[in-house]
Amino acid sequence: MFELYRKRQLGDNLGDTFTFFKNYGKNFFKIFFIANGAFLLLFAIVIYTLLKVNFEHIQESGLENNQLKSDLLEYFNHNEGLVVALIFICVFLFFIMSLFNYAYPVLYLKLIATGKEDLETNDLSASFFKVLFKLIKFSIGYLFLVFPVLIIALIILFFLCFIIIGIPLIMIALPALFTFLNLHFYSYLTEEKRFFESLKHAYDLVKLDFWNTIGTTFIIMMIMQFVQFAITMCLYFVGMFIALAYLIGNSASNHTNSIESSPLLIGFITIVVIVLIVLGNIFNNIIIVNQGMIYYSLESGDKQESKSIDLIGDTTNE
Repeated sequence: MFELYRKRQLGDNLGDTFTFFKNYGKNFFKIFFIANGAFLLLFAIVIYTLLKVNFEHIQESGLENNQLKSDLLEYFNHNEGLVVALIFICVFLFFIMSLFNYAYPVLYLKLIATGKEDLETNDLSASFFKVLFKLIKFSIGYLFLVFPVLIIALIILFFLCFIIIGIPLIMIALPALFTFLNLHFYSYLTEEKRFFESLKHAYDLVKLDFWNTIGTTFIIMMIMQFVQFAITMCLYFVGMFIALAYLIGNSASNHTNSIESSPLLIGFITIVVIVLIVLGNIFNNIIIVNQGMIYYSLESGDKQESKSIDLIGDTTNE
């Protein structure tokens, strides 16, 4: 059984993150893809449809920007109801799935901490809908209370970068703010605390082992950024090669300036967009799980204290 409540140093936080995925990765991502499957399919259909419409109008109008803009505007004006409905559905689904994807690692670790093994999709979906109202309240509180303060802090840090002290300061402040927000979220969902209670608790946790915590966050963020950048660049160059080959082949066969809507090209672009979304969510899950290792490590002191008290109580009863 994977032990969450234990004191960790920087290397342990990183090592236990990958150990967790070694032990639970298959089950973790299986549930993740099952839960996101319908959303990704719908999103792929919307992207494919929009790309097809744009390619068709480019083909009809050529590459003249004014004509293309007027044709697209005319299309949207004659299909206002459909466009508004699609936008509303996509925004609503995106909001719900964003909440789920961000809460998913937290809820998964919470269930593991209670001793449950071999989790099923129903376990996570039940946990999610149980805290859905709390997640909405958290989003509102974050948007109107935390986010404005965060923006002001980032603006101040940006201007401090013009002096020498600002550069090392921002390298410390960014992972500190990121960790603080994630510990706030973990505390809010895991300990059933209220918004401001969990906010104060997150502040206390960050101070508890500051440099170890910030160092872990900085390293995992750099690792994920480099890996994601490398994969994105590979997809970018493959996409550029396919698009260039398509344009050369199209111009050679038609000898015209028009561009035909190729299902192969549109399908490839759609797949690339979906793959990038999936990869973004996977890397985000890894980072949030790493934040969970930090959270449970910082909470391990109180947990061990409570266990000691329970043991003393048991001894007294004997």
